[in-house]
Amino acid sequence: MSKKLFRFAAKAGSLEGYLYMRDKLDDLDNWVSNIVAMYREFSPAGQAEMKDELKVVLNRCLTYGEKTLKPSLRKKLLTLLKELD
Repeated sequence: MSKKLFRFAAKAGSLEGYLYMRDKLDDLDNWVSNIVAMYREFSPAGQAEMKDELKVVLNRCLTYGEKTLKPSLRKKLLTLLKELD
């Protein structure tokens, strides 16, 4: 679980960093899809353990990418965010 958790956290955290103060984005479809898929692979207990921190990261991604994220990617991130409630 530790290796899987680290890979997931690295992807989610690096997306947050990538979106920070960015005016133009490369294609992020695979990146966002991988984050969503990786999260869903965790057990319910694993998801519950990380949900509070993941909410913070996803909200930052949405804020930082407010002007640059494609609507379809915003929707994927918002859907995952709603799953955390």
